[in-house]
Amino acid sequence: MISAFPVPSRRVLATIAGPVVVAGSLALIGTGWAAGNPMLAAFLFCWLIADGLMLATIAKHESSRPGPRALLGALAAASLVVLVGSHGPVREAIMAMRAVPAALVLTVAAYCGWSGWKAVVTWRADGSLEEGLAQIFPRPFVALALAEARVLHLALFRWGAPADIPAGAQGFGYHRYLAPMLAVLLVLQLIELGAVHVLVMLWNPTLAWVLLGMSAWGAVWILALLKSLRLKPILLTDEGLRVRAGFLVDVNVPLDDIAEVRSSFGSQEVRAKTTLNAALVSWPQFLVELRGPLAVPGLFGANRNVERVAFKLDDPAAFRAELDRRLAERATPSRA
Repeated sequence: MISAFPVPSRRVLATIAGPVVVAGSLALIGTGWAAGNPMLAAFLFCWLIADGLMLATIAKHESSRPGPRALLGALAAASLVVLVGSHGPVREAIMAMRAVPAALVLTVAAYCGWSGWKAVVTWRADGSLEEGLAQIFPRPFVALALAEARVLHLALFRWGAPADIPAGAQGFGYHRYLAPMLAVLLVLQLIELGAVHVLVMLWNPTLAWVLLGMSAWGAVWILALLKSLRLKPILLTDEGLRVRAGFLVDVNVPLDDIAEVRSSFGSQEVRAKTTLNAALVSWPQFLVELRGPLAVPGLFGANRNVERVAFKLDDPAAFRAELDRRLAERATPSRA
């Protein structure tokens, strides 16, 4: 039945099915029926969790035949849910059967050991921490965690670090027009953080601490973005134009793919779905028309095809002169 669905549909259903099965199973053991029949409810709980996560793992694979480590990972995840999520009479029934919790712990240990060994081997072979951690945890989770770790490192460290301008490249800043707006936003965020925490604390302390953590992380994120504006200028090299907007945008446009650079354009062109607008909270100064669609990374790893790129700079005249010079130099051999 699972293989009858198209591959994208199977992956969507599998992503949804896992949390739904876990939530339903946790709700089941909280019912009066489960309290009155703890042994039967314990068996049903363990079976639903294991079977649901195993089927979800199978559905995510195109061939519907995942490898043994993937299946072991599903069983390890199910074991963690049972060990951590079970409660009340059902948990007492599970723990009373000594072989069951021992088997659950051994399953988790086996997966961690196998995946840890694979992670070390992959890391040594590729030199990529992300590839190594992806052997243990889901790749989207690893990518998100590393991205957030980089944001935290940038916000707390790298004070006074030089701008990222590789050898042979020329950098053009855009932070002077944008930084004051973000600085004001950061100050407002900090004021809101304190005010909301005090007011919500009078009503619900738990919610107040949760909101405080979320607001604090928002302030850290804005601070990291503010610092990245200076550290990541737009670059011009002999081969391409690298358009950046802090750590939010980083796209390399080959000079040979540039059809036209315009300083006059309309709002429809800037707001079109095929336009990548790197001028944050401001109207762009330049619109680069491409000779053909350019694939740029989008959200969740999906690529997006763009036909033009828009951005704004602190010194547009110097940038335009340098870009025209480099484009002319590349066009000269073709005329000969």
